[in-house]
Amino acid sequence: MSLSQPANLVQLVRTSGLCILRQLRLEEKLLRSPGAGNWCLLNDGTPDRSVVLGISGKPHQLVDVRRALDDGVRVIKRFSGGGTVIVDRDTQFVTLVMNAAAVPDLALFPRQIMDWTGSLYGGRPHGVFADVPGWQLRENDYVIGERKVGGNAQSISKDRWLHHTSFLWDFREETMKYLTNPAKQPRYRANRSHSDFLAPLKTYLPDRNALATRIEAALEGMGLEVAPASIEQAEDAVAAFHRGSGVGTTGVVDLETALTLGPDDRAPMLTGA
Repeated sequence: MSLSQPANLVQLVRTSGLCILRQLRLEEKLLRSPGAGNWCLLNDGTPDRSVVLGISGKPHQLVDVRRALDDGVRVIKRFSGGGTVIVDRDTQFVTLVMNAAAVPDLALFPRQIMDWTGSLYGGRPHGVFADVPGWQLRENDYVIGERKVGGNAQSISKDRWLHHTSFLWDFREETMKYLTNPAKQPRYRANRSHSDFLAPLKTYLPDRNALATRIEAALEGMGLEVAPASIEQAEDAVAAFHRGSGVGTTGVVDLETALTLGPDDRAPMLTGA
């Protein structure tokens, strides 16, 4: 990022059909590239159904490993914390990768960042969902009424932070068969099944492009400047500013090996995947 650019400038990428593994690896590198500036990545759908675990996720506690292996469903372990999600062409992803200086009054702690993003999405009048009755930030989820429409995860360093969300534009109940009902869950879920706990955004927004259309005004409403950018520009920024190894911690879980492990074992990773 040029030194002449303002600290609160966010480069906004709108894309669709980006592979979730490619996206997560790019996000991890952007987080570790402070000179690359601030980014908002919006990706409408990923072509292949995948399960995504948080960095500490244990496959047998969160995933039906045998079913995923038999059906060829890829399981990915990402670099950030948070829960397990299943993603496909009807998942809409929004990721913020920010320098601390972009929002100078924001304390870099999970709850404070969560509350700030709650205002980004729900604050009046600028929030993405400001006109949706019942929208709220509840615990660490975005919900409408009593049903979850978006899940979040974060990664925070000394002077840089990342917050990414997977929104359910739509979902098919049969895809949830790859996930278990986790022992650790938000209180408001009350042990409900996935079908009773989740809701699709298509029920509440006028069209599939609404999130992409509204996000720029929402960012500006939070005091940020916005400039359009491309995935290629984000990858160029990583090439110029990334610090650390080229591999990162995001990768594909070795499901065959996972089958031989116990419920408390962490995810074994494929090499070269």
